[in-house]
Amino acid sequence: MPKIISEQEKEHIKNAMYIKGIELIRKKGMKRVTVDDITAAVQIAKGSFYTYYPSKEEYLYHIMKQNEQALLDRVLEIGASSGHFKDKITHALHEIYLAPDSLALYVQPSDLEYLLRKLPDPINKKEQDKSKTNFQSTMSGLGIEDAQCDYSVLANLMDGLHFIASNQNQYGEQGRTQALSILVEAIAEYLSKCKQNSTKNN
Repeated sequence: MPKIISEQEKEHIKNAMYIKGIELIRKKGMKRVTVDDITAAVQIAKGSFYTYYPSKEEYLYHIMKQNEQALLDRVLEIGASSGHFKDKITHALHEIYLAPDSLALYVQPSDLEYLLRKLPDPINKKEQDKSKTNFQSTMSGLGIEDAQCDYSVLANLMDGLHFIASNQNQYGEQGRTQALSILVEAIAEYLSKCKQNSTKNN
């Protein structure tokens, strides 16, 4: 007779799957993580994996979205704290988005494209629809009105930051680190101007 697992135990296993999934992505890269890797890390039977997620791709997608939400929550928390707005944004980008344990350093844009291609169409559509909404909710939380910030500009800046953060190149770590700092400064400056424009028009 199969063992009955309580809701609390299920939640504990899902949390372990998230933590171990982050570790596996950092260690192996998203494309190389297998279901066997996941079940071995969490110490569950391979068949048990599919009681939690219908596929490896949806599992990895869940990890990415959960990590993204944690980042969004932290950015909004910093935005609500006291201090100069530009300094807070710079701090958020440096200490969270570019932290050594951030997934941004381990997942390349091509990895995300690969993952989305493997996911069911409804998830793909949902992801496309949410991209601008995520920017809007973040900017709203930071007190920046829609009309004062061009989301296409911000999206391109963030894509550039993500690309540099997630790619090791032949130009050396020092140059990469400095380029990231310059781009973080540019994003913080742009958002600071958006905030100032929003404040002036209120």
